[in-house]
Amino acid sequence: MDAARASAKSREPQLEPGYDYIKEIASGGYGYVYLFTRRGRDAQDYVAGKFVYRHIFGPADDLASGAAYQRAFDGLQNFCSVSGGSQYLLRVFDVRQRHEEGYFCYMMELADDIDLGRKINPTIYKPRTLKNELERNGQRRKLPATRCVEIGIALARGLQILHESGFTHRDVRPSNIIFVNDVPKLADIDLLAGNDAQLASYIPRNYAAPEGSHSSRADIFSFGKTLYEMCTGLSVKDYPCLPRDIRHWDDHELLLHINKVIAKACARNLRKRYDSAEGMLNDLEGIRQQI
Repeated sequence: MDAARASAKSREPQLEPGYDYIKEIASGGYGYVYLFTRRGRDAQDYVAGKFVYRHIFGPADDLASGAAYQRAFDGLQNFCSVSGGSQYLLRVFDVRQRHEEGYFCYMMELADDIDLGRKINPTIYKPRTLKNELERNGQRRKLPATRCVEIGIALARGLQILHESGFTHRDVRPSNIIFVNDVPKLADIDLLAGNDAQLASYIPRNYAAPEGSHSSRADIFSFGKTLYEMCTGLSVKDYPCLPRDIRHWDDHELLLHINKVIAKACARNLRKRYDSAEGMLNDLEGIRQQI
């Protein structure tokens, strides 16, 4: 199957028993995310369904691409084994193996709408990712420093759970962070894996730690770059520069405290970087206590 036909096939509406397909809402990596409603509920119940396709990884007879597809499914299972009922991790409702049909899928919490929150209007729905939040109206913007601290704390708690369970996310960046009931959560959970330096890296270069994306400390590096974008409104490519007019910002003193956390998280020298998400979390909570 050529690339064009494979892409077209992937974007066809997916039918799963118990769910009604509405539309595609996102794409990336090896699959697509669709908007569904769950049947048998009194109120309209919207969920997101991610479908990961075997053929996107490579030819069916290729052992390496087959192993990569299996790792993606294992990553999903790993996440489900540790997520539990934590409010800081994405809730997965349903996992379905359709390997003989060339894919697997999982139904999960739907991100808030970028403008309407939990009032979902399928016709105009746009997921509230951190990337979309930072690029409202087509222009980059920063978030208030106090809000950056709150978002940072929530994400650090989620990372702490994953890391202490022996897993890494491997792709922490604004496009992979969604808001559910205003709580930030890591998405693209099928990339979850152990600390394996042999695994391929998918994270863009500017978010990637110099030693690779296979460790918990690499997640912290990427998280620091993400926090930098939130606080400054600048592109990740601009790191470590700060806005020229920062001294005139009402919250510039708080931002300077956050910047110390960012600098430690993004240290290229591992000996100077946080050795755990807990350490970064503790410093962020310390800043919140001063607000």
